[in-house]
Amino acid sequence: MSAHSDQMDAATAGVVYLVEMQFTTGTVRLCTWTHALDRMGVSWQGAGRLLSVSPLQDMEGGGQYPAMDIGLAVQDASLLALARGNVATYRSQPVKIYLSAFNDALQPVGEPELAWAGQMEQVRMRTGDGTKKNPAMAVMRCELHGRDKRAPQTLRLNDAQHQARWPGDTFLSRVEELAGRPIPWLSVKFQHRD
Repeated sequence: MSAHSDQMDAATAGVVYLVEMQFTTGTVRLCTWTHALDRMGVSWQGAGRLLSVSPLQDMEGGGQYPAMDIGLAVQDASLLALARGNVATYRSQPVKIYLSAFNDALQPVGEPELAWAGQMEQVRMRTGDGTKKNPAMAVMRCELHGRDKRAPQTLRLNDAQHQARWPGDTFLSRVEELAGRPIPWLSVKFQHRD
C-alpha cells in the first residue's frame, strides 16, 4: 500500500495535485494548494481554486487510460496567457500529474507519486454559468503519448489484456518473444543441396 492509498482511506484525507506542464518556452509547475509548495526539490506555484484537474480513474487489465482535462481559471491573467498563447508552445508537449498526500497536521506524507503522464493537445474555452461551482475556464485537453481522440482504437491485444479476459489461455504468451527475434531466411544454395 502506498502512502497515498493509506491517506485516501483515512477519515481526513488531504491530497494535492501537482501539475507539471512543459511548454517550449519553459516548464510551469502548478498545484491545487492555496500557496506555493516545495516538493521533489522544486517549487510548485499554488493556484488553489484557479486550477482544476479532472478525476483520475484507474483502469484494470492494462486498458486505455482516459484523457485528462486541466482547467485554468480565466480570472488569473497569467494562467489565461498560458492557454491563449501560440499553439506550437503547448501542442504535443509533455504534462505530468503527481499526487502528494498530507496528514491531519497538513504535513507532507512520503514523496509525491506520478499519477498520470501524457501530452497537451488542445485548449477549449468553457464559459460556465458565473457560479463558484461552474466558473469560466480555459480547459487544456491532455492525451496519452501517441494517442489522441481522433485516432481509432487499436484492435490488437497484448498478453496481459488477453489473460485478463481469458485467464489461463496462452494464445498470446509468446507473441512478443517471437516478434522481437529475427528469423533467418534459408539461402537458395541450402535449399537445393543434395
